[in-house]
Amino acid sequence: MSEHEPEPDPASDASLSAVVGGGIYTVLLGGALLWLWARDRLEILHSRAIGEHGLLAAAGLGLLVGLLGAFLVARISPRVTFLRELEEQARRMFGPIGETPMLALILVSAVAEEVFFRLAVQDVFGLLGSVAAYVVVNSTTAGWRWIPITALHAAVLGAMMQLGFGLLGTTTANAVLNYLSLRRILSK
Repeated sequence: MSEHEPEPDPASDASLSAVVGGGIYTVLLGGALLWLWARDRLEILHSRAIGEHGLLAAAGLGLLVGLLGAFLVARISPRVTFLRELEEQARRMFGPIGETPMLALILVSAVAEEVFFRLAVQDVFGLLGSVAAYVVVNSTTAGWRWIPITALHAAVLGAMMQLGFGLLGTTTANAVLNYLSLRRILSK
C-alpha cells in the first residue's frame, strides 16, 4: 500500500460483507420458494412451518438443540486448530458491523438455509440429499476439514424436520447456535 492510499475501513468492509451476505441469503430464500412453486409444492411451507408437534415443542427443541450446539462448539474449538482459524475469520468479518446488523444477518441466513435445505432440497432428495447439498455448499467456503461438522449440523437439523419439528424448530436451532457462537467469538 502506498503512502497516498487510505487505510481500509474495517467497519465499511464488514458492512459490505453483511449486505452481500444478506443479498445472497435473500436470493437463496427466493430460489427455494421459486423451486417449491415450480414443483407445485409451495403448500408444504404452510404445513411444515411449525411442524406436527406444535409451537412449544418446535421452538423448545430448537432452543435446546441451538444451546447444545453452541456449548459443544465452544468446548471443541479451543482444541481444533482450523476451528480457531475460522473463528478468527468470523471475528474479523463480524466484529466491526455491530449487534443489530449481525442479528439481522443471522436471522436471514437461518430462515434462508432452513427453507432451502430442510424444506426445498429435503422434499426432493430426502434427508441424505439435503445433508449432502449442505455439506457441499459449506465445504466450498471453509474447506474439507469442515465436512464432519457441517454433516453433523445438517443431519441434526434434517432429522428435526423429518421428525416433524418443522421450520420453526430448525430455524430456531440454527439461529441460536450461530448467535451464541458469534457472541462468544466476538467477546474474546
